[in-house]
Amino acid sequence: MAARGDDSVIRGSLITCMILLVLSMAANFFFYRWGNIKSTEYETAKSQLDNARGSLAGLTSQTELMKSMLGSGEKLSEEAFTSLSQNAGSDPDMDAIEKRFVQDMTYFGPEVDASSRNYPDLPEYLVNAIRDRNVQFGQAVQEAKAVRAQADSDVQNAKQAQNEAEKNRDNANVKLDQATVSFTEDRTKMKKSGEELKDQLNKTVQDSRKELKRASDEKGKLVADATNLKSTIENQRRELSDLRSDKFENVQGELTHVIEGGDLVIISLGSSDALRAGVQFGVIAADSINIQEAPLKATIEVVKVVNANSSQCRVLGNPSYRNPLIQGDKIYSPFWAPGRKVRIALAGDIDIDNDDRSDIEQLRSMIALAGAEVAFVLTRETGREGEFDANVRFLVIGEKPTSEADANASAGDDQFAKDLGELKREAIEKGVTVIPAWKLLAYLKTIDDSVTTPLGSAVRGEDFAPERMPDSPGRRIGSVLPELYRKQVEGQPKP
Repeated sequence: MAARGDDSVIRGSLITCMILLVLSMAANFFFYRWGNIKSTEYETAKSQLDNARGSLAGLTSQTELMKSMLGSGEKLSEEAFTSLSQNAGSDPDMDAIEKRFVQDMTYFGPEVDASSRNYPDLPEYLVNAIRDRNVQFGQAVQEAKAVRAQADSDVQNAKQAQNEAEKNRDNANVKLDQATVSFTEDRTKMKKSGEELKDQLNKTVQDSRKELKRASDEKGKLVADATNLKSTIENQRRELSDLRSDKFENVQGELTHVIEGGDLVIISLGSSDALRAGVQFGVIAADSINIQEAPLKATIEVVKVVNANSSQCRVLGNPSYRNPLIQGDKIYSPFWAPGRKVRIALAGDIDIDNDDRSDIEQLRSMIALAGAEVAFVLTRETGREGEFDANVRFLVIGEKPTSEADANASAGDDQFAKDLGELKREAIEKGVTVIPAWKLLAYLKTIDDSVTTPLGSAVRGEDFAPERMPDSPGRRIGSVLPELYRKQVEGQPKP
């Protein structure tokens, strides 16, 4: 009976060992499958985090913060990590991301410092936690094996060892269940936070692309506007330069008819050009190429504006019989412009008769007779008179005084010299042509029938004597004009 009882005990112990072995194999298979699934999920989570890191490479200061959150940028200090949950920025989306980051980083234990808290390290931290729990489970398994070894070696204490092993197994199962529940919750939270982070990142990328496109469109529009403005300014500058040129390289009209006798001509300018009686023009040959240096054939003066495109002029000097006035000859005047008044500014001591006294008032009359007007005058006695603006065509500077008294006065008049220098700088800024007084006088003398000179800007009228034929009959104005025209001509001032 005792032997039979011992056999039953041994059989029971063997059965118990077999049951424990089967349970151990099932547990190992379960943990193998569970570990494989966790590894796949870990790889997936790691791949998602890597993609998130790559998409944040081109952002600005917010991008740098996102890199720090993802562990690829500068490490966050404890103060910076604390400020994320306390400070509020101007971007509500970024504030939400920062608060979410602080909340997610609470999954780290208190032993992890702020510089090591980021999204890439969080899965590793969780995996390490699971591994620790696996170690704990392994320890439980080792304890179960020890119990089984003890049961094999001490049959008498098998039941006690079995109870202890079952107790340890139950504790291990409870711990495993708790770990599984905790891991499932952690995985759900991590997956949810990953999806939210991905959505936030996608929204940030889309907003950034929209902003970049808007900035690019605005930049293109500004560049186009700037190009158009530069082109407009350059065209206006060239046109203004042409209008203000003192070389008069463009004629203003032509002779359309020469009345028999050669004392009256018809020109192609009229009321539509705001032409008035008394304006004088120089006449040059129709085939002249260099207008600036072309010789004058004659000087004419408007006596009557016939219609919109026609005016009658008298000839102020007899042209050479070798070079008579013909239809098509060109006309010009440096002191008249179509539809506007030529404005001239005078500055300094201008002496036109070499008597060492200023002849400003006489020069005013000569300019008015030529068809222009004096818009501005600067003298040492009266200072500035009139308005000096960009519509002034010439600034005429008087020559230095010749007498010793005037020279001493000029040397001591620092204020006038300062005003004159300032006026010259102002003329340069406004694009006004500055010429000496003798050049203006040369222009004026080109419309006198006693002088025949080229149209060069540097010539002096007194350097050339008039050309007249010995048999020239002189003027014959009164002999060819009707009574009405003769009265009008007689009433005109002599040039």
